[in-house]
Amino acid sequence: MKTIMISDEAYDKLASIKGKRSFTELLSEMADKMRGTKWGDIERFFGVMDAKEAAQLQGFVAKRRGKFKVHRFETLS
Repeated sequence: MKTIMISDEAYDKLASIKGKRSFTELLSEMADKMRGTKWGDIERFFGVMDAKEAAQLQGFVAKRRGKFKVHRFETLS
């Protein structure tokens, strides 16, 4: 375990957003997001669309994919 010092202003900002999490949990999550972890990248999209919207989007994507032509290429050896 390590001890760090932060300004009162920084402490107040962190305390206002931490909720029921510990400061360790909050800072760890923030560090992960700053590093661009996959969880941090997608977490903000949770709950953005409901099941009906998701199904409509899947249908749209499936139709668009059906319009692509697939070409086979042989590699030269």
